[in-house]
Amino acid sequence: MSNRNIGTIILLLGLVCLVIGGIFIWQSIDVKSNVVTQMKIMNESYGGQPEYLTIDGEIIEYPKQIDGIIDTQWEAKYVADTLMAHRLNPDEGYPPFTEMERDDPARATVIQGITMETALTLAQVGFGISTMALGIGVFMLIAGVAFGGTGLVLRRKE
Repeated sequence: MSNRNIGTIILLLGLVCLVIGGIFIWQSIDVKSNVVTQMKIMNESYGGQPEYLTIDGEIIEYPKQIDGIIDTQWEAKYVADTLMAHRLNPDEGYPPFTEMERDDPARATVIQGITMETALTLAQVGFGISTMALGIGVFMLIAGVAFGGTGLVLRRKE
């Protein structure tokens, strides 16, 4: 096989990598936008103190106040952890859901807390997947440029 044919194959591989990289980056932007849009629709916000109580009772100060809609992975994690700590804190008076009686009046409050925690955890996962897809897309673009350049050099050698 000649250098020209090998160069053409590598050049095509580079084009495929560029297309796949673009798709990954587009998907990354789309997923992040979708998560933020859903958070806005559900009006997921937190205006409490910039600290939360861990399950062990330790108070941890959050480095900044969350103002408005929760729109980052770290804000989603912080608020989900805060909700869980309050829900599981024995001083707040809520037993674990599995230990509650069916007619317990606090059962609805605990279910709401679990639902909000789950939504925030899913948002955190969505933000993480978006970041991962962006990284893969950028890598694929770099690989596409490298393959394309190599293919062009090999095609010109003959």
